[in-house]
Amino acid sequence: MKRKATLLPSGNYRIQVTIGKKENGTRETKSFTAKSEAEVLRLADEYVKFGGHIDPSRITVRDAFDIYIEAKSNLIAPSTLYGYQSAAKNRLKSIHNVFITDLKLLDIQRAINLEAERGIGYKSIKLAYDLLRSSALLLEVELPPLKKLRLPPKPIKTEDLPDLDKVLNVIIGSSVELPCLLAIWCGGMRISEVRGLQFGDIFEDDNGRYIKVRRAKVCINGHDVVEQRNKTLQSTRDIPIPDYIYNLIQQVPHTSSEDFIVNENYGAIKRRYDRLLKKNNLKMRFHDLRAQFATTMNGLGIEKEVLEKLGGWSNSKILDSVYIRTSKQKVRESLKVFDSYMYGVINGDAEKAS
Repeated sequence: MKRKATLLPSGNYRIQVTIGKKENGTRETKSFTAKSEAEVLRLADEYVKFGGHIDPSRITVRDAFDIYIEAKSNLIAPSTLYGYQSAAKNRLKSIHNVFITDLKLLDIQRAINLEAERGIGYKSIKLAYDLLRSSALLLEVELPPLKKLRLPPKPIKTEDLPDLDKVLNVIIGSSVELPCLLAIWCGGMRISEVRGLQFGDIFEDDNGRYIKVRRAKVCINGHDVVEQRNKTLQSTRDIPIPDYIYNLIQQVPHTSSEDFIVNENYGAIKRRYDRLLKKNNLKMRFHDLRAQFATTMNGLGIEKEVLEKLGGWSNSKILDSVYIRTSKQKVRESLKVFDSYMYGVINGDAEKAS
């Protein structure tokens, strides 16, 4: 939740910021008062952002988390804020009461080991440590870089994506056709981007019809929150709309340009999608539709630069390592040439081997 100020009987606003702990273990706070809520929030933000008079040697890991989150709460997207709050509350708990200046490499590694023993994966632990390191830096405390720590291995994706034609045959005409096609045909949109589209985002120019990706609708604690920004700068993009999808959109009832094109909560879409694929013996998450878009486009020889722009990927490293998949069938077909060479050598057929 974002920090809120208290309205005093005098008409002024007051807010308190945690700056550490007293010798008796109780929290030590600093109060700010101003005539407007915006002004008092600005004073508190600047105090925390620029260090104020906070003594890092009196700040625990948990306090450092809170100070950092308070400093960023009015600057980051609600989904990012929720992720920070969740990580601060649930991760690296074995060092929460350690003063930030007393942290040693071994303390951090032990905390990571305990998380791994609980089954927490690489991504969650990395997020928690990145948050810890950023929190410490705000207090001018330098913690070891991630490369000096040992994290659980990244999960290896071994399952092939289903063939696109099989997926399309199941999706076309279903109750999730529109959100799925937006994800798999229109720039590999994320589900939050699909749900954030409004009818007013469609526009035309001399080159054709497009849809603007300008916001995201995310589910936080079971409630929809509209973020008036995208996940990354590159995610803000204009994507050409095929006539087929445009016609589907026009069939959706609406009364305003600000109405959402896919006006359903995430859980309802996911449940119907999961049931549909399970019924047809297909295994693929909704987010894998984005990978299917990238994999198919890459297989068709589309230039990486175009693919990155359409999908809003910040760099080709993420695109190549996470989203573009190489199927087992493609590997086997590629190996046939090498197999032929090897058999030629084994059978003494030098001409065939060469």
